[in-house]
Amino acid sequence: MKRFRLIRWTRQLRIWLGGRKEMEHKHYLFHIKEATSQQIAGRLWPHGWGYNALSHTYRKQIITLRKPAPPRHQYHLRFYKGGAVSGHFEVDHGAFPLEHLDGVDLRSLSPAETVEIWNILEPDLQIEATRIERRP
Repeated sequence: MKRFRLIRWTRQLRIWLGGRKEMEHKHYLFHIKEATSQQIAGRLWPHGWGYNALSHTYRKQIITLRKPAPPRHQYHLRFYKGGAVSGHFEVDHGAFPLEHLDGVDLRSLSPAETVEIWNILEPDLQIEATRIERRP
């Protein structure tokens, strides 16, 4: 567990100092209309999303949510001031902390997964997977 704590705290320190931005750019999904953390959680909660208490916090991040994908994985979303949304699929941090920090099975969300999230967040602006652009 010492390795887990060391990696976790040094990673958070790098984020506080302005690093690791490339990971968030890599997993950028889309922009939504600016909303409060309560509004975002209120839309996603009924679909199995919950607060991600063990997530690192990036600058301008307003909320982070996770959705378990049993038996080993989770979806992870971050929402920022201004409406930017990033997300990825990864090993569940609670059950497999070292594998999680090592990036085992880490991947960007597919267009279909991205559209599913968009359609929950922006129900008045339904889109299809072919309309998703991966970068702003």
